[in-house]
Amino acid sequence: MKKTGATTLGILTLLTFSCQEKSVQNKENQLAEKQEMLFPKGEKVPNDKFTGTVYQAILSDEGTRVSNVTFEPNGRTNWHNHPGGQTLLVTDGTGYHQEEGKPLQKIKKGDVIKIGQNVKHWHGGTESESMTHVAVSIDHEKNPSQWFEAVGEEEFKNEISKK
Repeated sequence: MKKTGATTLGILTLLTFSCQEKSVQNKENQLAEKQEMLFPKGEKVPNDKFTGTVYQAILSDEGTRVSNVTFEPNGRTNWHNHPGGQTLLVTDGTGYHQEEGKPLQKIKKGDVIKIGQNVKHWHGGTESESMTHVAVSIDHEKNPSQWFEAVGEEEFKNEISKK
């Protein structure tokens, strides 16, 4: 009886550790997939046009600028516009986009945001999630972005509370 109990206990222990190991491996695989990016993350950008931690990799800069931009939680652009317009292709995470005078939009992986010429706007991560997008800025070489004031903490929190 003692031998059978010890054998059963041994088998249960083995199964428990085996399942825990698979669970840890699955979580590690999911994290690795999440961290795998379509394009390079790029370099940390200076914060004169951004709040928080933001990375940018310029993928093309001939006429139309194409950039991969990653916003860590609370990372965001200042208010700005693009004389030629801009399209954002959200490739990972969840974030926010807001055009001046309009309600805040929550954006997520797979969303395409089309921003008209000279429309003042900002975009970035949420308060708890990062967001990555490919930004396509039309005619950037001749008409670069125009940058304005930062989206302050109070304004950011106020807009989020309306959601």
